[in-house]
Amino acid sequence: MPSLFHRRSRSAAAVLGLAVALPLCGAGSAHAHDAHSCDRIGIEYTSDRGQHWFNGGVIAGEAPATRVDVRLKGEPAEGCQYVVSLASYSTEGPNWASSGTQKFLGWDSVVLTKDLAQTVLDVSASTPECFGQIDLYSGDRKYDGTDAPVPHYPDSQIGSHLIAHWNGGAACTPASPVTPTPEAPTTTPPPATTPPPGTPTPSAGTPSPSGTPTATSPVPTPSETPAESTPTPSASTTPPAAATPDEPPTDSTVPGTLASTGSDSTATLVTTLAATVLVAVGVGLYVFTRRRRQGLAD
Repeated sequence: MPSLFHRRSRSAAAVLGLAVALPLCGAGSAHAHDAHSCDRIGIEYTSDRGQHWFNGGVIAGEAPATRVDVRLKGEPAEGCQYVVSLASYSTEGPNWASSGTQKFLGWDSVVLTKDLAQTVLDVSASTPECFGQIDLYSGDRKYDGTDAPVPHYPDSQIGSHLIAHWNGGAACTPASPVTPTPEAPTTTPPPATTPPPGTPTPSAGTPSPSGTPTATSPVPTPSETPAESTPTPSASTTPPAAATPDEPPTDSTVPGTLASTGSDSTATLVTTLAATVLVAVGVGLYVFTRRRRQGLAD
């Protein structure tokens, strides 16, 4: 007959198996819920190689802001990522209200983290040639007309993700057609006629053969002809109303995302299998012990 020590050992093993296995079954979900979240954080930019830093609004300058340095304002949590993008467009006017139909030219995107809190966005290879617009915004979505709609006044899909923007440029000058210059015709004056010697030269006041003096009437020159007066339109004294274009709203913060969300699927699978085996062993030992005790009692 098994000793009391052996029976108690089997019961203890069964209880121990259940005690170890049950916490492991919920380890995967508990790990996923314990992951920290990434809060929004401030963003700053400069378009003059670090001389002046701003946190949003209109990017100043006559030249397109195709190279922008960006940096996080604050200390991000470990493992958090903040994505910032820069896009270039050609437009039909020098400001947001007159931008009209825009055409996507180029795009750049970076990921800012605790280890890389400052870097550069560059779309100088896609600089607008005439009127243009540059958008600095959070996220890695490309508003190129395929992944997302291009901006169009007064609505823009970028919305509250817009950090700053630049508008400006000049109208494109159309090429003038080349017109060939015609050659001037060469004219030869007729030879002068010399009267024979002894021929009197007629002069004004000399009587004609009929005995009636020839009267010469003066011919008015072009300068003596009165010119028709052309009425001059009066200039308007009312100046045109100054245009006040609407500016899209900007946000100086960017949302963060976890570099790796959720739990490791492989580790979760291994843990689940191990817990299942321990549960099976514990239950088996417990059932075997009970039956053994019942058989001995009979």
